[in-house]
Amino acid sequence: MNSPLAVANFIQLAGKPDDVLETPAGVPFLEDAAHYTQSYYRPTIESDVARLPLRVERIESTPIMRGFYAIFQSNTYIGGVEGFALPNYHADITGEDRIRLQQVSSNPTKYRITLKYPRSWLDSRELRVKKAPMYRAIRVNRVETGVRFFAGSMTNDPLEHPGYHFQDELVRNSNNLANPFGFPFNVAGVLAMDTVAPNRNGSRFFITAVAVPSFNGQYTAFGQVANIPGLNVVRSITDTLSGVDGAPDEEMVILDITFRRGGITANAFMEGYHQGFLPGEIGTIPLAIEKNQDTLELVIPLRPKSQNSLYSTSDLRSYLGGTIEAQPPEQTSPERIDLTEILTFAPKTFFRGFSTAMPTWPSAEIDLKRARLLLSATSGSDRGKLNMIFNEGGTGGTYSIDMNIEQNVFGDDPRVVRSVGAGTFAATYDFSRSPYLGVLTITSFTGPLNAEQFSLHFDSSRFTNNPQVNPATLVRRFDARTTDPQVPFLGYSGVFQKIQ
Repeated sequence: MNSPLAVANFIQLAGKPDDVLETPAGVPFLEDAAHYTQSYYRPTIESDVARLPLRVERIESTPIMRGFYAIFQSNTYIGGVEGFALPNYHADITGEDRIRLQQVSSNPTKYRITLKYPRSWLDSRELRVKKAPMYRAIRVNRVETGVRFFAGSMTNDPLEHPGYHFQDELVRNSNNLANPFGFPFNVAGVLAMDTVAPNRNGSRFFITAVAVPSFNGQYTAFGQVANIPGLNVVRSITDTLSGVDGAPDEEMVILDITFRRGGITANAFMEGYHQGFLPGEIGTIPLAIEKNQDTLELVIPLRPKSQNSLYSTSDLRSYLGGTIEAQPPEQTSPERIDLTEILTFAPKTFFRGFSTAMPTWPSAEIDLKRARLLLSATSGSDRGKLNMIFNEGGTGGTYSIDMNIEQNVFGDDPRVVRSVGAGTFAATYDFSRSPYLGVLTITSFTGPLNAEQFSLHFDSSRFTNNPQVNPATLVRRFDARTTDPQVPFLGYSGVFQKIQ
């Protein structure tokens, strides 16, 4: 699957039914630890029949944490339920009611896991958080005549979002050096995420009526209209007359969205908070709290090349989470988090965490010493190139720029400004935030450089796992912005290429 996050988001906002998995009849009681860990929960007829089974493992209590039952798919942690609850019923330890474990019969004994999908989203009309389904009786709120129609948002405001964003999933074939993004938009009837900037996907989507090759590498494509009658419906919508803002003259409503999954993609799909952030095998972290002079600190053990998800609770029942903390390859000491502010609001707080090792750290694998970065702006009406040639230390160098970029000032109409010429720059590069994000900050420059921070997005660690691929020539995504509050907002995005 090329876009698992977009698929999961779409399915959940459409109102995904519960998944139900059960043990065979006659399984011993949960307290019989020697047996229940060997029992697998398999899908019932209410679920996707291809789903991989789950298993339950008892996590014993410690002096600071109550025991609970952890639920795994293979070695991937899906979630946990209380070790004690109502008779024969075990509730989600996060308090979000995403997972239930219960005994459904006693003679013979049978257990059931119910996976629920209470996707929260922000209704921009009322500024109120609601639960999925969102995609019920939603309007077609914009039409690009003859090309595509947009839906999935409450208003026509292009900046509207459902209360969250998630990253682009543009890479389709990392072995194709000429075009790793593939050609999903070379045909009509493509379902894709709409976005106003890189990694700003939310709830809004569009469906194309014709082939639009220029969209390749720009949007996350995650579906396809299945047949000709369906494509004819899409074309009839895009042929509807619309106003200046693209709002259709005739009101059109998508009453409901249903879906059916099958094949190997259904095997791997399992909703869970960790899945998007901790893609590898997940283990628990032995956290500690230490006093440092007059403050208390939460200590995360040294684990270079890992990502960690942290949860907190005040009652050992409802867990809040999860903060994502990265430990880059060059980490030399444990992470320490000052608890002063947290303990001010919640004097009794407990913590637990999970970690996964990242076999590669793409954002650290780009060597800027004597390197050349070629950045091509492709967002909206922004066009042009920025060529940066670094010195032997990788801390700065010379550049040339030729760009036409849209500038936005609050209260005024946007205007296009020109940046053309050359100069020098000094810069720092930080890859500690994520395996897939590097931040290049310009500390000083001469000439017409129009941005002070460049976020370099590395789509996948698969790039460097293939010995046939030269990481120096791969095309990747970037976005640029001004950081000086006195400068009118100026930002753009596109693709960049590192050339030795």
